[in-house]
Amino acid sequence: MDMTDDLSNLGLECSEDWVPFPLSGTLDLDYWAEYQAKDLAERYERDGEKGNARLLARDLKRTAADCRTRDPLGAFGWYVSGHQSVAAVLELDAIHPDATYPEVTLSLLTESMSARDFGEPDVRETRLPLGDAVRIRQNVIEERKRLLGPRPVIRTLFYGVRPAATDAAVTLLVSWTEPVLDEPLEGIVDGIARTLSL
Repeated sequence: MDMTDDLSNLGLECSEDWVPFPLSGTLDLDYWAEYQAKDLAERYERDGEKGNARLLARDLKRTAADCRTRDPLGAFGWYVSGHQSVAAVLELDAIHPDATYPEVTLSLLTESMSARDFGEPDVRETRLPLGDAVRIRQNVIEERKRLLGPRPVIRTLFYGVRPAATDAAVTLLVSWTEPVLDEPLEGIVDGIARTLSL
């Protein structure tokens, strides 16, 4: 691995509402989900809310297994007290230069990450402590789960950052389905993006 591409120290800071998912290795997801669900149920109780450890364990396992299929560098689930399923999923990843794209630029990230399912996405170039970045807020239509089922609208907020220390771009993608979460989540994710470090 090229030294300019070392992302092993990539980090971010988020509140305890964000549960880190085990992505690789031999950790048994059933065991992890059961343990994590008890922890969440206790946190909910401290917040004066009810938590169903059985439902939480099922949701934790399903969401972590889904994240594993994309093999990101890191993934977190936002569990809001009183809710038995994940409210939002955050995935941290990197896009490395290759033969087709010898340089990963912000315009390349914007082009490859923009969908136009509902008109033009909200694209803003910004500066984060980690480097120059692009922020894309958009809604996309998810693929059908079943042949005749509805196609849910997925709400997403994407950050692509170009750290000076590496040739790769660091990406942060948060997705959710509840419109009521748009405003609070955008604020939370903007805050998390500012904590990205290498």
